[in-house]
Amino acid sequence: MKRSKHRGQKEDKGGDEPAILETQNMDRNGMLMGGPDPDTISLASVTAVTTNVSNKRSKPDIKMEPSSGRPMDYQVSVTVIEARQLVGLNMDPMVCVEIGEEKKYTSMKESTNCPYYNEYFVFDFHVPPDVMFDKILKVSVIHSKNLLRSGTLVGSFKMDVGTIYFQPEHQFYHKWALLSDPEDITAGSKGYVKCDIAVVAKGDTIKTPHKANESDDDDIEGNLLLPEGVPAERQWARYYLKIYRAEGLPRMNTSIMANVKKAFIGENKDLVDPYVQVLFAGQKGKTSVQKSCYEPIWNEQIVFTEMFPPLCKRMKIQIRDSDKVNDVAIGTHFLDLKKISNDGDKGFLPTLGPAWVNMYGSTRTYTLMDEYQELNEGLGEGVSFRARLLINLGVEILDPSSPDVTSSTEVQVEGVPNISETATGKAEDFFLFGSFLEATMIDRKIGDKPISFEVTIGYYGSESDGVIQPKSKGKKGGGEGAEEETELIHNSSDEEMDDDGDLISVSSSPPMKPVITDRNYFHLPYFERKPCIYIKSWWEDQRRRLYNANIIDNIAHKLEDGLNDVHEIIKTEKAYPERRLRGVLEELSQGCSQFVSLANKDHNQFGRTKLDRERLKLCLSEVEAIGQQAKSMRTQVKKSTVRDKLKLAQNFLTKLRFLADEVKPAPNESIHNYSILQQQIMYCSIFHNIYTGVGQ
Repeated sequence: MKRSKHRGQKEDKGGDEPAILETQNMDRNGMLMGGPDPDTISLASVTAVTTNVSNKRSKPDIKMEPSSGRPMDYQVSVTVIEARQLVGLNMDPMVCVEIGEEKKYTSMKESTNCPYYNEYFVFDFHVPPDVMFDKILKVSVIHSKNLLRSGTLVGSFKMDVGTIYFQPEHQFYHKWALLSDPEDITAGSKGYVKCDIAVVAKGDTIKTPHKANESDDDDIEGNLLLPEGVPAERQWARYYLKIYRAEGLPRMNTSIMANVKKAFIGENKDLVDPYVQVLFAGQKGKTSVQKSCYEPIWNEQIVFTEMFPPLCKRMKIQIRDSDKVNDVAIGTHFLDLKKISNDGDKGFLPTLGPAWVNMYGSTRTYTLMDEYQELNEGLGEGVSFRARLLINLGVEILDPSSPDVTSSTEVQVEGVPNISETATGKAEDFFLFGSFLEATMIDRKIGDKPISFEVTIGYYGSESDGVIQPKSKGKKGGGEGAEEETELIHNSSDEEMDDDGDLISVSSSPPMKPVITDRNYFHLPYFERKPCIYIKSWWEDQRRRLYNANIIDNIAHKLEDGLNDVHEIIKTEKAYPERRLRGVLEELSQGCSQFVSLANKDHNQFGRTKLDRERLKLCLSEVEAIGQQAKSMRTQVKKSTVRDKLKLAQNFLTKLRFLADEVKPAPNESIHNYSILQQQIMYCSIFHNIYTGVGQ
C-alpha cells in the first residue's frame, strides 16, 4: 500500500480516509475469521491520516550555533558571597572576577581564611554569541593586594561563559568554586569561593531559585560549581595539538601590492608569512612564523595543561598572517572537544587525526581592506575556502606525583617529526560537473553588466589562484569514477585538453549580459544552450567516513517520519495509533540490525585513525542497543500505553541524531557538527563576478 499524500482536512474522506478504512475492514475480517489479536498488529508501511504533517526533516537543536555573527546584548552578573578553607597564613584575601579583559575586585578582608563578602558585580557586553560564549570567566583569590604590592595568587577557577549560559535558567546558584594554583598542579586544593553566576541575553528571563537550607550550603563537596555530569574530582591533563602543515592559502600577491614589493626589492615573493595561533581555556599558543610561504610546514606541537574534563567547550585554531603593523586571520576552525570524545562507561579521551581541517571565510580575492574579514575570524558562516591545516590532537592524563611531570601550566611549543604523505589516506581523482539551468530575478542594480558564475572546490577552480595541480595525482582510469568522468566529458573538444590529454578545468560560465524581465528584475538568457563547468581535483578519499553516518541519518529520518505520523493520528483522534507505532519500532529494529551487519563487514583499515575506531565502536554499541530496545518495546505497545512508549521512542531519535551528527565544514561549527575534523569534504561555493567591459 502506498503512502498517502498529505491533504487538507476537508479532503480526509476522499483522500486519506480510505487507507484507514481499508486497514480497519481488514482487521475486522481477520477477527471474524479467528485472526490475530488487534493489539499485536503493526502498520509498518501504512501512513495513516496525517493532516498538516510535515515530512521535512527537523534539524537538531544546536544551542551554540553562532548564527550570523550579529552582536547581541549580554549581561553577566556575579555575586561573590564568601570563601572558605583558603590555604595560607596571615591572610588578607580579596577576590578578583575576570571576564575577557575586564576585571573587578571585592574589598579586602584582613586576617582571615574564611572571608565573607556578599558583593555583586555586573559585566555588560555587546558581541556576537560565539564570541560571548568563548569568553573565559575567571575567579581568583589574591592575598594582600595594595598600592605597594601587586598581591600573591592563592588560587583560581575558570570556565567559559557558554557553559554557564546553557545551564538551567542560565545560572549557577550558591555554588562553590574549587581553587587551584596554575603555577603548581601538584599542590591540590587552595580553597573554595561561594558565588552566584548568571548570564542573560536580551529577552531572556531568569527565575530566582528557591533558597536552599543552610545545611545544604555548608556541603561544599556536594555543591561544587560544576555542570551536571562533570565529576567533582577532576584530573590534570596535557593536551597535545600537533600542527604539521597547511595548503591552499589564498594568493595575496595578485594585486597592486605585489607590483609595489617587486619594484622595491626586485623579486616577486609570496606575500604571506603564516603562523598558527591556538586559544584554549584562556591560554594562547603560537607556532613559529614561516616567511613568504603559501604551503608552510611547521612540524610543531602546542602543549596545554588544563584540568580534565575541561570547563571550556572549544579549542580555537587560526592561521594568521604575521605583519609588522597588524596580524590578520586567514582562516579559523573550532574543535568541539565533546564531538571527538566520549564520557560514557566505555568512553575515550579527546582524539583527532592526523586529519585535515578545512577553514572558510571571505572570498579568496585579495583586497587591502576586506569588508568580510570577520568571516576569517570565525564570526558567521564562511563563503569561500581559505586553507586547510593538517593537525593531530591527543590528551594525556597526568599523575601529579610523578617526578617527570612539570608543575607549571605554561603553554609549551615543541618540535615533532614529519608525517607521511599518505597518513591521511590515498589521494584520488574527483571530477565535478555542473550546468546552470537558469538565473532569474537579477537586481537591476547589476543588470547592466555581464555576469559570470564561478564554482570552486577547495582551492581548485579559483581564477585568482590560477591552475593548481596536485603534488601527486591519484590513479588514472579504472573503476566507476573513470566511467562516469568519460561519460560526462566524451564530447569535450581538443581545445579543452592539455598536452598530456587531461581535461582542462572550466570553473566559470562565460560572461553574459542580463536581459530585462520587467521593470525591476533581469534574467540571463539560458535557453537551448546551458553553460557548463567541470573541475578535476585531487583529495584524500574519505567517503567511507560518511557511509555509517548516512545510514544512521537515514534510520533517524524514517523514525522521525513515523513518529510524526503517530503524533498526528493521536492529535486527530484517528484509529489504532498503537499499530502505527508498532510498525515504526519494527522498522527501526530492522534498520539498526542492517547497520550493525554492514558496519561489521568494513575491514578497510587504510588511513583509519583512533577516532575512527573509537567512533565505530560507539556507533555499533549504541545502534545495536537501540535496535534491541525497540524490538522489546514493540511487544509492549498497547492502546493504553501508546503515549508513554511514544516518548521513549523520541529518546531513540535523539540518540540517533547525535550519532549521525556530521558537523558541516564551516569555520564555526557549532555544532554540532566529529567528522568536520575527520572528513575531507569538498566545499563548493558559487558566486557571481561582475565584469566591466568584458564580453561587450
